[in-house]
Amino acid sequence: MKKINFNFRKTALVVLLAVAVASSYAEEYFVPGVSAKPVDKKADKCVVKVMDFFAQTYGQKIISGQMDLTWKDSVDMTKRVFDVTGKYPALMGYDFMNYTVGKGDGTKQVQEAIDWWNKGGLVAFCWHWRDPNRNGGYGEFYSDKTKFRIPYDIETKGLKKDSKDLEAINKCLDKIAVQLKKLEDNNVPVLWRPLHEASGGWFWWGASGSNAYIALYKYMFNYFTNVKGIHNLIWVWNGQDKDWYPGDEYVDIIGTDIYSNTHGSFLDEFNKCWEMSDSPEEKPKMIALTENGRMPIPKELQDDYVYWLWFMTWNDANNEGTQKDNFWSGEFFNTDKFKKEVYNSDYVITLDEMPELK
Repeated sequence: MKKINFNFRKTALVVLLAVAVASSYAEEYFVPGVSAKPVDKKADKCVVKVMDFFAQTYGQKIISGQMDLTWKDSVDMTKRVFDVTGKYPALMGYDFMNYTVGKGDGTKQVQEAIDWWNKGGLVAFCWHWRDPNRNGGYGEFYSDKTKFRIPYDIETKGLKKDSKDLEAINKCLDKIAVQLKKLEDNNVPVLWRPLHEASGGWFWWGASGSNAYIALYKYMFNYFTNVKGIHNLIWVWNGQDKDWYPGDEYVDIIGTDIYSNTHGSFLDEFNKCWEMSDSPEEKPKMIALTENGRMPIPKELQDDYVYWLWFMTWNDANNEGTQKDNFWSGEFFNTDKFKKEVYNSDYVITLDEMPELK
């Protein structure tokens, strides 16, 4: 398959519509050959079902998503979305940020995710991974606030096997594995987005360079999949740069985070993501807008033939109202009028439009 740029998508669409005229299945061919088979060969049935749904949806509609508030349990982001739009997001994003600490707000996220899945919604998890050597404190994840770095061995091109840092990493992975297992035991497929925004370097997992990052990503994949036997994960890679890509065999979906000063389709960013796959012409990966400030404009997505699988508006800092760290509430990033237009667009899938995936 050719690179999906504007001209190709437009030409392909015209040709395919001509061939498939009068066919109720014509829409299935807008994005031919997209990769929907899970990279985990032992993936749970729920993962296979969700990936099939994604493949059928991709290029036809975009799934609405909202990030939950991790640091204050009393804030209900789903309610804030509904209060403005009259709709609930189809996908909710959660964070394991405080699960390795074991205290504070944010440690109810797993149960919230189970409840959301049981309501018919989709579940995503990222992980603001606090310093594995936090020494009893909360620990930091920004690279300028912690000295922790990936214990990478240049000669073996893997992690240093006998290092104390790797031991600390394993302890963290064990704690998260317990939570992922709870989700699996409740038949919840997880859009798992670990080690996000790595190439930016502002998190410790991106401060050691691409080789160390890829080694840690692959190590985590093997640890959860083969060592811990966890098979409810859909692996969403969010390294933000092709040089940080671990390979098609480790990635189900390619994601990127966009905090733009304007709305639109984000066409250029989409095309960059398309090229990150090892073989975009043969088995392209589906692409998601895994974090956003301003939401994309549904009509421009269709006009530009830009196929984000979902969008994920970031959360509020705390209080409702217009302020620069409230990504949903107020009108700093998205006006209430625009929010209503997006959530009530025929192109946008909301919770009430989700099929039965359980």
